[in-house]
Amino acid sequence: MSILKNNKVLIYRLGSLGDTVMALPSFHKIRNSFPGADITLLTNKPVMAKAAAIETILGSGYFFNRTINYPVGTRSLSVLFNLVKQIRSLKIDTVVNITPTRSKKSLLRDKLFFKAAGVKKFIGFDAAKEDLEVCVDTQTGIMEWEAKRLARRISALGAIDLLDDKNWNLNLSEQEHEIADSYNNILGNTTPVLAISTGTKNPSNDWEINNWQELLTRLSELLPQWKLMIVGAPDETAVAGQLMASWKHQSVDLCGKTTPRVSAALLKKASIFIGHDSGPIHLAASMGTPCVGIYSARNLPGQWFPRGENNRILYKLPDCAGCGLEVCVVQQKKCIMSITVDEVIQSILKVLNNNTAITPTISPVAIQI
Repeated sequence: MSILKNNKVLIYRLGSLGDTVMALPSFHKIRNSFPGADITLLTNKPVMAKAAAIETILGSGYFFNRTINYPVGTRSLSVLFNLVKQIRSLKIDTVVNITPTRSKKSLLRDKLFFKAAGVKKFIGFDAAKEDLEVCVDTQTGIMEWEAKRLARRISALGAIDLLDDKNWNLNLSEQEHEIADSYNNILGNTTPVLAISTGTKNPSNDWEINNWQELLTRLSELLPQWKLMIVGAPDETAVAGQLMASWKHQSVDLCGKTTPRVSAALLKKASIFIGHDSGPIHLAASMGTPCVGIYSARNLPGQWFPRGENNRILYKLPDCAGCGLEVCVVQQKKCIMSITVDEVIQSILKVLNNNTAITPTISPVAIQI
């Protein structure tokens, strides 16, 4: 295929931590499809202060050679003109689109923009219904998994094996592993580690601190020899301190102390991860760590499940499920707040008692709704 010979490629990708991890197999496919190519990543500036920049997740020098960041939704003609100039100066010949679902109008606008920047070849700009909105996957009966949607989007490059561990590899550096090892000395190499993250950029996804405190108090009795590791953004340290007080054994707060990539190396050592529908659960799952997810119903089940077979995702689906709300006022988050501590503990114990090998799959084996 002639497109594989091109040596000036631009990847168009928007999103933050969870979105980026979901796109890992697609990033690998692009890198492998254009060996030796000069690759530029066009992405958004973080929309929130606590959101990680994509370079801190994917690293530098492997998936792309450089990044161009811009504010999403900008209407500034000067900003757009400068973007066109930057892309033209790089003599990009191919654009690969792995953005979240967008309208047909937005896709057309994006394509016209890249044409104005001198691009000749386009991958991932098809406009079938499944590319414009999240649809039910006929194989699973739930919403199409985001990693699968992206892989289908760029199928012109060939099939992507979403079961292959190599396609979820973050290519962590030796230095990043060494930093993680320094924290492992605190945690110990033989003691099981329970990893959690309670942060979320959407308040509607927050199970709230009182539930987390009760969960950790009870788990500390059930898991007396375990250590607790909390990961998250810098502004989550205060909450982490309160949660550590509920844990009766050794614990460490790493909120804001490690990069996402170092956190990934640490999460690989955890025996289990518990968290919201947020970036850290996808980071843990990418490293093969079994997860228990406490999810709201702002998104319907399927699209944002973490990678992995030995996961359990807790959902409650009221009539308002799929609302997409970032803040839920009227219903008072009745979906996620109706998930009980008992249900979470049962899911954790089922994961820990599952002695089968953790084999990557498209969606979790067990979904509790």
